[in-house]
Amino acid sequence: MSCASDMHIPLGLTKPNRAQDTSSRIFETIAFQTKVGKDCEMIAIGEVTRTLADEAYSRIRDAMHSGKLQPGQKLRFSELQELTDTSVTPVREALTRLTAEGFTELEGHRGYRVAPVSSEDLWDILRNRQRLEGEALRLSIQHGDDNWEAQLISAHHLLNRMDRERADLPTAADEQWEKRHTAFHEALIAACQSKVLLGFCSQLSARANRYRRLSVGVDDIPRDIRTEHRNIFEAAIRRDAETATDLLQEHFERTARMVDELLRHKW
Repeated sequence: MSCASDMHIPLGLTKPNRAQDTSSRIFETIAFQTKVGKDCEMIAIGEVTRTLADEAYSRIRDAMHSGKLQPGQKLRFSELQELTDTSVTPVREALTRLTAEGFTELEGHRGYRVAPVSSEDLWDILRNRQRLEGEALRLSIQHGDDNWEAQLISAHHLLNRMDRERADLPTAADEQWEKRHTAFHEALIAACQSKVLLGFCSQLSARANRYRRLSVGVDDIPRDIRTEHRNIFEAAIRRDAETATDLLQEHFERTARMVDELLRHKW
């Protein structure tokens, strides 16, 4: 029978030193060797593949979504290291990824900045998102089974239970609502049977989300988002692909018009 004192980390398997930052990985697969008599057996106790760069990426992007990092703002490594609680290497890796996805820009030797917002970029993202997510929704309705329906029903129910704006701060989005909103739109197209298409939709959704969050608290254009979501949901459940895709594209268009109006007055 083995005990804790019999357990040791095999030579060559050590936890990475965060300060040294020789690797961005927080933990690799860790195996403990347990002695049982003369025999030794390897026991894998877990694998965590999330890296410091992943964490830095998420925190920087969240800061852009929340408005803590404004469009066009210059990004300084020292400030991003403090924001992400990491060293310079994970921050640099995160910025490389964010730049590839269009969230940040590299200005030659002057460093990085948050990508600016513009009406041209907004509508470019919107039109492509309408095309791709419209097709993904059509395919999802065609191929979706009972499990897809159940997941969609659950996602819509959870979204419908919350208000978008925070009760204590109407000009700010409720982060739990944001998560449920993303889950609902992902559930709509989850059964499209194309990983490539889902990947493109995810990228466009993330870029559109940065613009969409600008419209929180803007009430110049009357809108009932809860009803819009319900109408899309009901059309999808009854397998009316044409109506569902039309409603989805109109849903995206309304948001773009609100944001575009805001851009013309603020940026």
